[in-house]
Amino acid sequence: MLKTVTIKKTSLPNFLPHGWKTEVAKTLGIHRNTVKNALDAGRGETYEKIKRIAIIKWGEAK
Repeated sequence: MLKTVTIKKTSLPNFLPHGWKTEVAKTLGIHRNTVKNALDAGRGETYEKIKRIAIIKWGEAK
């Protein structure tokens, strides 16, 4: 018997809460500056991880 799972499309809010970079860094086990550098680069494996964590924690359903 199969179970159907519906995945909601989510996006990041316009403004993230204060201290979100530190919280994401703690979740991933990386330094806060690594988060900033990955965001500045706008690409890469770390960037995708950061984006995924932020969507999970603060994402809004469309």
